Amino acid sequence: MVKLNMWIWGAGTAAKQLVKQEVKTFLKQYLDLEIEVTLIPWRDAWGSIMKASEEKKGPDILQVGSTWNGTLAHLGVLKDITQEVYDAGLTGDIFIPAAWGSCHFPGSERVSSLPWFVDIRAIYYRTDIFGKLRIPTDGLDKWTSFEKTCKDIKGFRKDEKELGVLGVSGQQEALLLHNIAPWIWGAGGDFVTQDGKKATFNSDEALNGIAFYLRLISNGYISSSTLKLTTEEIARGFFSRGDYVMSIPGPLSNSSPLDSSDTFYNPDIAENCTSSLFPSGPGGRFVFCGGSNIAVTSFSQYPEQAWELVKYLTLYESQSRYPKTLNMFPGLLESFDAIFMEDRPEWRGLKDSWKYGRAFPNVAAWGEIESLLIAHFGKIFGRIQKGNYDFSLVKADLDDAADEADNLLAKEG
Repeated sequence: MVKLNMWIWGAGTAAKQLVKQEVKTFLKQYLDLEIEVTLIPWRDAWGSIMKASEEKKGPDILQVGSTWNGTLAHLGVLKDITQEVYDAGLTGDIFIPAAWGSCHFPGSERVSSLPWFVDIRAIYYRTDIFGKLRIPTDGLDKWTSFEKTCKDIKGFRKDEKELGVLGVSGQQEALLLHNIAPWIWGAGGDFVTQDGKKATFNSDEALNGIAFYLRLISNGYISSSTLKLTTEEIARGFFSRGDYVMSIPGPLSNSSPLDSSDTFYNPDIAENCTSSLFPSGPGGRFVFCGGSNIAVTSFSQYPEQAWELVKYLTLYESQSRYPKTLNMFPGLLESFDAIFMEDRPEWRGLKDSWKYGRAFPNVAAWGEIESLLIAHFGKIFGRIQKGNYDFSLVKADLDDAADEADNLLAKEG
């Protein structure tokens, strides 16, 4: 009997039970295997991985946050599974492109993981309120019309209660850059150069995107108080209580507050709710594509058996079942398309969202760069909440961060 250990991350036991169910189904084909699933809180994930890497002892199968993949591959934590992937026909064109792009060793075509589930966002809005305010259906299509729509909504009251314009979490560390990235890309900016050698998040284009997003906050379209809320609190406020006219609540599949079986289902909202793609900026239309990959560790004593589970979790059967139980989307395009076979209005903004998905740069130093950007943006948001919004200070902060990032990129390069 071969025993494998699988590490996953999460804040509760529900994810572990769901993974164990998938593993149980897998093991029906492999009676000589035993798999232990270990749940580790996100806050302890990085430290646990680093310790296992140093000791060359730990899990055989590892959940990898897509933004971590490049760093972990560079550090040698992840096994090169290129040959296995191509032998199994699990090549890039069958996966969501942005998710597949996160699966490689930095600067290489070698594969270190496969997409497990993806996090793709959309803007949800109240069609009944848009109708009352006579906001046109293309009001969310471009940055200019989006900003005008926000202005037209501001001050709207329902049942003597003023509703927020746009509900979105902002300062939660895991999400902070996820929410800013589409506006940087939409302005034609990026985080690093294509060769991965220099930081560009302080370029004029990137700063224009950041300025647009911060203007939404400083003008009160995104309330500074909501920036402290979690994604779950934003989603509940929008779908259940009706606190906002629009929201970017997080990924939603067909198991969501829009379905009558959900605990927080509110028919008055669900029946007047639909989704839209992110507005297009001067540099195009983009949405952050994150989520988690699944990998075999380089120190697994049973890599062949571990690969069989990784492969199973990325095939159609499991992909069509597991991700949506987490309100995430499958990385496999065939399974993603299957979710949207039924043309429901509330899904229209999500149906083509993967086409505009983009991931963070796959560079070895990204883990450290992400941390320093979170720290700098934390200072920026702190000033906004105190009413000290001065864009010259934003540029100065990001120039400092870019100098630090350049040193990290040079060290890893």
